[in-house]
Amino acid sequence: MSEENNTIPEPELPAFVKKAPELIPVWDWWVKEGKSTLAIVAAAAVCVGVVYGVKGWMKARAQAANNALMNAYSTEEIEEANAKYGSSKIGPAIKLRLAKSYYDAARYADARDVYAAYVKKAAKDDALLPVAMLGLAYSHEGDADYAKAKEQFNLLAQDDANPVSFTAKLGVARCTALAGDKDGALKALDELKEKADALGKTRVERLADMLKRYDPARKPASLLEAADKAALAIQEAAKPAEKPVAEAAKPAAKPAETNAPAAK
Repeated sequence: MSEENNTIPEPELPAFVKKAPELIPVWDWWVKEGKSTLAIVAAAAVCVGVVYGVKGWMKARAQAANNALMNAYSTEEIEEANAKYGSSKIGPAIKLRLAKSYYDAARYADARDVYAAYVKKAAKDDALLPVAMLGLAYSHEGDADYAKAKEQFNLLAQDDANPVSFTAKLGVARCTALAGDKDGALKALDELKEKADALGKTRVERLADMLKRYDPARKPASLLEAADKAALAIQEAAKPAEKPVAEAAKPAAKPAETNAPAAK
């Protein structure tokens, strides 16, 4: 009984290898390792393609986000840009612009929510963090919550290296006056003026002059009241001047009758 032959026959050499015996080592390598190496190379090529594809997509998305930010003017347009690109690299700038748009429209609660969310999520080394904290303080002030506004301004005012420190110190004084302590605010401004540069002194003097004329008991007129007064003034100015009533015409005087002598 002959033993079973378990050896795998080697593939026959192709005709082009037979004609060029020097290619036999290359053919042997291809048979043993070439196919697996080709698969690895193909997989690597796919990975490289994916990486470049993702980079291209991210670059296109960043460009689209930048265009959306630059071309958004109304609050609704900025809201749309934030919904689409709020998570992109330019997202922080979009969020801060949206909060500022809310603030400009006197939507202080909405502005406060956006600023507060930004401050909570931002890293300590975020370059835009002081801007967001300042906006949060202004939003509290706009909402007439002077205690929280002053507290937020104080956080920024304590560090002189902070780029918005001086502005925050003015905010502290302003909120102090708005809360009812006008004398304390003016005293703080006098101390601040002594250490300020020329531009800072001008800003302090302007705020001090405004606070001196500020009357906390005066009730501010609403925009509707101001509009009504302006409309009445325009109507009064448009009325024609009244002409004096002419005197009633008097009947013409009759000529005096003469008693002429009768004709003879």
